[in-house]
Amino acid sequence: MNKNTGVVWLRDDFRISKNDALLYASKNHECVCVLYVYKKKDFQNRSAQRWWLFHSLNNFKNKLNEFNITLEVIEADSYKEVFETILRKKNFSIYWNKVYVPQFLSFDQKISNFLKIKNINFKIFKGNLLNESHEIKKKDNTPFKVFTPFWRTAEKFYLDKGFQKY
Repeated sequence: MNKNTGVVWLRDDFRISKNDALLYASKNHECVCVLYVYKKKDFQNRSAQRWWLFHSLNNFKNKLNEFNITLEVIEADSYKEVFETILRKKNFSIYWNKVYVPQFLSFDQKISNFLKIKNINFKIFKGNLLNESHEIKKKDNTPFKVFTPFWRTAEKFYLDKGFQKY
């Protein structure tokens, strides 16, 4: 990896458009690489999911190739194992989109702390949500209890915010 490499850690967000981590890396780095960690044990006895994943990754790789972005699939037993290997390299930044599952959010916090200690540039982006939960509050800064006012506020927030510019 060279000094101006942006690594995008791909988990379950196989989008080219509206993929904030990919967009940010593409706009801020000369070289972009997308990394997917395949944990074989997660797909034991799940042949339909393996089939779907294989075809999704293949399709995503073809789309990335159009933008001169490589996709690397690494088979490992854990994310920690992969990160320990990657973090030995220097001069790169890493980005990813959140996955809103408690175990992923917990791992995001742990890896963020580790990256800060190692002085590695990183950024975590909003995942498959229109808005983060903390962004939509009533005028008195309390959460909504009724859907319709929440939806109106969330929609306005999203439309007013527009697409992020990096």
